[in-house]
This record gives sequence, C-alpha cells and structure tokens, in this order.
Amino acid sequence: MIHHSPIAKAGTGYEKKILTIAPYTFIPASSGGQRAVYYLDQHIGKEVNLICVSTSDNNPSQLNVPLHFKLMPLLGSGIKRYINPAHYFTLKKLIREKQIEVIIIEHPYLAWLGWLLKLRTGLPLVIRSHNIEALRFKALGKWWWRILADYERWAHKKANHSFFITQEDADYAVATYGLEASATSVITYGMERSQTLDNSAKQNAITNFKRKNRIPEHCTLLLFNGIFGYEPNDVALELLIEKIYPALLKMDKNFHLLICGKAIPNQYQNKKTDNLSVLGYVPDINEVFQAAEIFLNPIWLGGGIKTKLVEALAAGAGAVSFASGAIGINPFLLKGKLAIVPDGDISAFIQSTIRLRAELNQPTPQAFLEHFDWEKIAQKAVSVLMGL
Repeated sequence: MIHHSPIAKAGTGYEKKILTIAPYTFIPASSGGQRAVYYLDQHIGKEVNLICVSTSDNNPSQLNVPLHFKLMPLLGSGIKRYINPAHYFTLKKLIREKQIEVIIIEHPYLAWLGWLLKLRTGLPLVIRSHNIEALRFKALGKWWWRILADYERWAHKKANHSFFITQEDADYAVATYGLEASATSVITYGMERSQTLDNSAKQNAITNFKRKNRIPEHCTLLLFNGIFGYEPNDVALELLIEKIYPALLKMDKNFHLLICGKAIPNQYQNKKTDNLSVLGYVPDINEVFQAAEIFLNPIWLGGGIKTKLVEALAAGAGAVSFASGAIGINPFLLKGKLAIVPDGDISAFIQSTIRLRAELNQPTPQAFLEHFDWEKIAQKAVSVLMGL
C-alpha cells in the first residue's frame, strides 16, 4: 500500500523528484534516529516530490498530521532487508516509473543497493550519515569496526554527495575517508519551532509539573532521558545514579532528578527517594522536557549528535554535558546555557550543575533555535539536492 500525501504542493513549477531509502521503521518516531528521518523527510517533502521507501512496520495512521511525502513499505521487516537483491529490481522499476532524479540512502548500510541503482540509472547518489558508524562501534569495543570502516569509506566515496549530522563527522570523513570537502554538507538534527517555549510558558510548565507530581517548588528539576539497553545510555545512567547524583546531593539537596526512557535496567526501575523519580517510559515526553530545568548528559560513548540534548535546550532547559556528548552543538550559540566538562570529570559536572542553576531564567538564544530549526535544515538539504 502506498500512502499518498493529501497536501498539494504550492505553485505549478518544476519539482525535483527524490527517492529516499530508510531501512528501518521510523513512524511513529520515538528515538532520535527515527525523528531525524521523519522530520527531515516531512520538511523536504514540502519543497520537492519525495518518495520514501521503508519497512512494512511503519504506521502512519498513528500520526495526527498528514505526511508530506509518499511512504512505500517495500523493504519488508526482517533482517534480510539489508541484503535482499530483489530490492534492486523493485527500486529500479520504481525509479523509472516515478522519474526519480536523486537517490538518498539513510545510513551507509544499504550503500551497495544505492551504488547498483546509481550504476544502472546514472542518477546521483546521496548518503545521509547519522554518525560515523565505524567510530561508534569502535567506542563500544567491537572488534569488527575496521571492517565497517572500510565499507563506510567505500560507501561514501561511491556517493556523489554525503550529508553528515555534525561538522566533526564531515571533517573526519574528509581527513580519513578521503572525501572532497565540496562533496559533503552538514545536515544536522533539528527540532520543530512548536517545541520551543518562551520564559513565561517555561515557568508555567515547571510549576504545573511540580504541583502534579508533588515535587517541592524550591527543588530544581534535573532530567536524564534515553532509550536503555543501549550501552552508552546504560553506562551513563549507572554513573549518574551511583556516583554523580549522590555526590551532588551531598553538596546541595535542592534538586530533584527525573529518569525517563524505555527499558530502564531492573535495579533502577523502582528506585524512588525524596530527590529522585524514575518515571520509565512516558507517553507524552514533551511534558517532561518542557518542565526540565537542567538536562544532564553524562554520556561519552557512541557517536553523532545527542538528540535529547538538542530537544532539552530547545525547550528552554539549561544543560550539563561531557565533552563527547556535546559534539555538534556550539556552546557559543547558547550564551552560558550549556556547560561542557571533560569526559568523566564528575567534580566538574557537579560544580557546573550547581552553577548553571543561577542562569535558568535566561531564554534559549534565537541563534540556537534558528540553527536547529528543521525547516531551515531541510531548505539547506534541498538546495544541495537541486544542484545534483
């Protein structure tokens, strides 16, 4: 079944025809990676004719807004979708029928498929990298990361253009994979402007959340959020609960920590004190982000931009982060609302959390909101695509 967008494109002029291939389920979007696909396609789809080929497990009926692109569930849902040669023939036919002009692959894993389609059709190929995958698995201690690095290098060199989510990733690919800088662009993770709050709305959200959850008004709300069962998040949670937070409370008890996310480890699921609430999976996570006063990001493993950090800052919170967890976010755009400390420096993390509380009434600067606005990010991507 093909899901056609009911939205008519503005104007009657020429519109570029783009095919994106997203090899995993992303609707409804719950993780940062899923939102990265969904929101960019939504906004690009307002500018061009966009078809997204993805898995059969997507469920657009759960959305409360229409799709601005056509979703075609042609990849199935099993692990074999990454190696199924039949996809080549299916997509080659689709490209011909829909008169596709540019092919985009999300992540490098299906680059073999994109390369074959490029060879057969002569169309430009774009690979959108969410992080340097080889470095991510190297940090996780996987022995085969060098094999992945060779494949990732091959994939990006076969592409006509590569989208990276941070400037650091783009620079690494140029230096290590031998890409031309002119063949790369930074298409970062973003947020919807509707997620931002002015100071008055922020204070109302904080007050209402504390009242609803019986948290003392004088306690500053801290938040750590993530999908657990993923080593970087699990390690960060253990460090936060076992070391950072107890040491912080010894210095200042006027904090209350919220822990949210799927699959929280069993030893922490029912942990609750006067200064700690483990909420687990929260259906309306926006309510928590809007109430959070300081987002804690004690993550140093993994790669790419930390999407929760972007979302928390956009919602008006301050944030404290280890340096590796803040890659892709320029602290100069935030005028003191983001404190970055050396990886693993617990003392600096605690001191920054206490110091940051004094600046909580400062709004998130417009420069940050503009930089991470999905609409502007998509316009940059479309500008590149129109030139291919």
